Amino acid sequence: MRRLLLAEPPDHTGSIVLGGRDFRYLVRVLRLDRGDQFRGLLPDGTESLFKIVEIGKTSLTARTLGSVHSDESTASKGIPASIVADRERREQVPSVSSIILCQALPKGQKMDLIVRQATEAGVAAIVPFVSRYSVPKVDKTQGLQKIERWNRIIKEARQQSGSDVATRIEPITDVAGLISYWEQVCQTYSESRALLLHQDPLAKGTLHGYLEGNAETVLIVVGPEGGFSQEEAAEFMAHNFKPLLLGANVLRTETAAIYAIAAVQVLLLEKASWNLSNR
Repeated sequence: MRRLLLAEPPDHTGSIVLGGRDFRYLVRVLRLDRGDQFRGLLPDGTESLFKIVEIGKTSLTARTLGSVHSDESTASKGIPASIVADRERREQVPSVSSIILCQALPKGQKMDLIVRQATEAGVAAIVPFVSRYSVPKVDKTQGLQKIERWNRIIKEARQQSGSDVATRIEPITDVAGLISYWEQVCQTYSESRALLLHQDPLAKGTLHGYLEGNAETVLIVVGPEGGFSQEEAAEFMAHNFKPLLLGANVLRTETAAIYAIAAVQVLLLEKASWNLSNR
């Protein structure tokens, strides 16, 4: 169900004034009018029902009608916020497995599409990184600007899709930083898997086989247009990343990301019906 992600809670009267992107989303995209209702997700994770009481040229005023439910938790210290938030969410829904997309920066605006699609698919986190063959090389300022843009895309995608997963974007890192991130995931979830999508068949492992057992968290690592170097692949595999070749076709990096997410999700959701003994 569509929900507006609110940056601030209502005031002491239960009212909130919305302008900018939030105003345009409600009035221009959803075409809501005075008296209409919408759901809003507050910063503390509480979901409330709001009624529009006044609409101006550039802003509107809405009043809360009461809480709906709470399904998101605040972050804690010591480990990446996306891992903490996802762990707390799954303490409420233990059967949910987390998917984290680690995407090497592609050329142009492809990352925008990848972020949008991954958010709509409900991944817990997106970790952008620079590998040897990544064409984009970003400095600190550019990196912060990109993160800000991707956070806006995540918000829009969550509102549009109604995703219950608080998808987070991590700071841009490199291969060494990604491996360090993976080690932190393993410290949080002992039953974790890391899949390395590679352009060559480096191993005979299957997706079914890699996801056997209680896969609490699954990292999916996708390379840039040029793929990974032999040295990078060896480094990943030395840290227990499982190389995976999905089909015989060579996929664009933006296609590979959503293809892999969908494949992993289907297998995890239908794990109860697997019949591995007859493979």
